[in-house]
Amino acid sequence: MEKWRIHRLKIKGFKVFTEFEESYSNSLVVYDGPNGFGKTSLFDAKQILFCNKLPRVDARLGALKVSANKKFSKNLYQNHNSDGDVSIIAELRMGNESLYIMRMARAVDLRRGSNKPNSFDDFKLYELSSFDNKSDARLIEDESKFWSEKLGDKFLNNFSVLNYLQQDSKSIVLPDKCDERSRTGQIEHLINLDRLKRRIEYISNLKSVSKKQWSSANFQFQEAVQDLKELEGSLLSEDVKEVSYIKITESNTPPNWDMEHPFSTQNFKQIDELLEKVNLLKRTYLGKKEIVKRISNKQKLDFTKREEFGLTVRLYHQFKRFSGLKKQKARLSELEKLCNTLKNEPAKLSSIHTDILNTYLDEEVSKELERLLQDKNKLLLEQGGLSSKQADTLQLRDKLLGISDENDSECPLCGFDYTERVLLIEAVDGKTKRLKQLLDGVGKNISACYQSIAVILNPLKDQYFPIFEKLKLEFEAVLYNDLKFHEHQAARLKNIGDRLISLGVELPKDYAVEDVIQAEQIEQVRNHLLKSLEPEEDIITNQEVNFFLENFGDIRKLENLTEDVIESKKHYIQKRYNLAVNSSIAKKRKNLASSSERATHLKTMNDQLGRIETKLQHAQTNYIHRTIGQMESLFHIYSGRLLQNYQSGLGVFIDMPMGQRKNAIMNFTTARDSQHDATLSMSSGQISALSLSLFLALNKKYAKTAFVFIDDPTQCMDEINIASLSDLLRVELRDRQVIISTHEQDISDYLCYRYKKAGLDRQQVNLLEKSKVAALN
Repeated sequence: MEKWRIHRLKIKGFKVFTEFEESYSNSLVVYDGPNGFGKTSLFDAKQILFCNKLPRVDARLGALKVSANKKFSKNLYQNHNSDGDVSIIAELRMGNESLYIMRMARAVDLRRGSNKPNSFDDFKLYELSSFDNKSDARLIEDESKFWSEKLGDKFLNNFSVLNYLQQDSKSIVLPDKCDERSRTGQIEHLINLDRLKRRIEYISNLKSVSKKQWSSANFQFQEAVQDLKELEGSLLSEDVKEVSYIKITESNTPPNWDMEHPFSTQNFKQIDELLEKVNLLKRTYLGKKEIVKRISNKQKLDFTKREEFGLTVRLYHQFKRFSGLKKQKARLSELEKLCNTLKNEPAKLSSIHTDILNTYLDEEVSKELERLLQDKNKLLLEQGGLSSKQADTLQLRDKLLGISDENDSECPLCGFDYTERVLLIEAVDGKTKRLKQLLDGVGKNISACYQSIAVILNPLKDQYFPIFEKLKLEFEAVLYNDLKFHEHQAARLKNIGDRLISLGVELPKDYAVEDVIQAEQIEQVRNHLLKSLEPEEDIITNQEVNFFLENFGDIRKLENLTEDVIESKKHYIQKRYNLAVNSSIAKKRKNLASSSERATHLKTMNDQLGRIETKLQHAQTNYIHRTIGQMESLFHIYSGRLLQNYQSGLGVFIDMPMGQRKNAIMNFTTARDSQHDATLSMSSGQISALSLSLFLALNKKYAKTAFVFIDDPTQCMDEINIASLSDLLRVELRDRQVIISTHEQDISDYLCYRYKKAGLDRQQVNLLEKSKVAALN
């Protein structure tokens, strides 16, 4: 059956390689050459190409404790002589089918990235249409899915145990920082344990949830038992009287203590509070007279702090004078209008003012005043006209003088010839003089008219100016404004004043304008009122007063109460309490049985899940034993071939301990049936050979691809084991493409010779020679 092989590889700008390209069409490819010429770099390139990670670098970073926040200017995997893109391109071939893949990190991404040694985020995987064409590269978003579809299920998980054995790698035999999973944990996905492990994990989770639910149910059951005991102990004595419900308060929503059903299964613990309320009711009933006294006193005290109290003290007696003050105010307003009119000059008087003045004049005098005002208006109009003509004439004279020659005697306006210019000027001056005489006559008439008006108005001034001034002095403007502002409260303040007087309180009759005197008046009345407070006794507290106000408010609502009714209310509450507690006890007993049944059921289910989990773990162990057994013979043979100087070449066995353990741990034992793990007595070279044996056995049994990468496996081997390795590779892995490295030229030649003797194709890649050629080019 055909499997995928690497056909061609091209590297650019990666580690020691500026450029590297090679074709692989042989069963064996050996990288040889001294250390430092890129043998491991080629294997790193292949691991990054497929897996995009280098586990050994992660492990070394952890050991060195390199800061995770440190940034590097250059990427560890970028060639020091190159600032361009880093790319690894491979052609995989299976029969006539080819797959072209590329792993590339763009230079621009490397320059702006953090370049952490264990971060390969900038290395993206692409699929190409051909080996030499990158223009249509398609980015692979889901790499795991891509490799599974192309190279088989779980290819990435299998790569480190089936396809690539790193130099001096022992993690599969001795788990280290590169892979801290157990031996079995590293290969369990190869023997189809995933589904079984998921079932075990699912059952384990169910068991954990079930255990929590059982623990919670058991805790609730124990709490319910304790609650039931406390509830049974809280019942009152059985001799509580049976009484009927009597509603005491009048509210549509009565308080809890006055409800017909004051208890429920949620609030029956309020019994002490409700009984205390009944006791408080009794104390309130017995101290009702004192409550009335305290409420009355409080009302008086509260009233003295209100604004209406102060207004009543100041204005009660003053509202009787308000009517007279209103009349005075009206008379004062009339006289003010009259005096303001009389203060006007005759020239400013008009018909508007006559309406005010006619009230104070006889009919004939009023008519005379109206006639004089009319004459005044006419004379003023005439005066205005003559003044206008006079002004026009003077302007005309100046104009004539300006537009006529000195010898010109003809009028430029009418054309009349005055013979001489002097006559013309005299004519104009004569006109102006006549106008002045007319104006003087009109002015004398206006003056005479003003005197006649003054004769009529002066007696009014003499009569009413003194009256207005006297009334203005006598009028109490502040009081009037105060009463007017509070006029809407007059009825209310009068009632309050009447009540105060009925209590023997004397209110001040004089009105005080100053704020200090007003405050003194109010304080005197307040002190007089406080003396009328009734003395209070200590038979009740504020608690009883507040209870009365909250539940009754009116003392008349307590009149139908008796001590027997209050005692009956107490018995009613106690009886309802017992009924509520008994009902709750019955429900709790029922719920307790259900809770016990649920806890028992959950405990049984938890035990069953535990048994199922144990059986599945046993099945896992047995399955591992059977499956490991399928490759144990291969491993035993391979280890015997590669460890001929250990245990006389008898090989190593795989031991899977039986028992009830959760995880079966794979052990390595010798033919002498030692109970100790064989690796504990092996040298470093022997452990490397053991790792190689297990790697080759796993690849032979499970690999779905033909390529096998082994980095320098012979560095700790002697000649006999190297010969055995060559036989093992050319016989057992003759259908594989083995890519191996060594720094010994003799070993490289020997391996190729052995393949040639077996009739298999081989290829040597000397990296020192390729480096020299690259340097010359």
